[in-house]
Amino acid sequence: MHTKSNPRLEETIKKNKTGFIILQSLTLLRIPLAILFAAILLTLNHQGIGFILSLSILLLIEATDLFDGPLARHFDLSSEYGATLDPYADSISRIIVYFSMALSGLVLLILPLFMALRDITVAYSRIILAKKGLSVSAKRSGKIKANFQAIGGIVALFGPFYWNTIGKWSFYFLSWTLIIVTLLSAVEYVSAAVHTFTQKNEKSIKK
Repeated sequence: MHTKSNPRLEETIKKNKTGFIILQSLTLLRIPLAILFAAILLTLNHQGIGFILSLSILLLIEATDLFDGPLARHFDLSSEYGATLDPYADSISRIIVYFSMALSGLVLLILPLFMALRDITVAYSRIILAKKGLSVSAKRSGKIKANFQAIGGIVALFGPFYWNTIGKWSFYFLSWTLIIVTLLSAVEYVSAAVHTFTQKNEKSIKK
């Protein structure tokens, strides 16, 4: 969500250090919220107060992801540090959320496993890009994936309420749609990393 740093960033942070700390804390807040979500979902019944609390926390997680970027840009606190921290918080929190939903029978168990595989692959791709001094901020495909996972989590949470009406096929359709979108979102990052790595090797051969 955060964008590339600008020349005035260091000066802005000095003037608004508290705002910068709050902004990064807002991003990292998704992780403890995800743990709380998992604890409630796996401990309480999926109906009644358990469902209300789970849904409320899930919406709060997505709200922090929705607003941390615009807030960073509004207060001129966008940075490459934020661009790295944001996908990290997204990855950890969503894997926790989806793994707890998988254990609760709301999505296929392989979904969070594929999410972890994708995120590890993208993380190594970002390392290659960072070594070349290129931006590691989220790409368009990553943002599309994040939107699908955000909406998909909410839809999955409501699953038991509509499965009996439209059929359990919707359970598999949602899980496999999220798996496909998740894996496809890695292509853009891997392609960029491979292109960078190939260019580096070509220069080495020419020398």
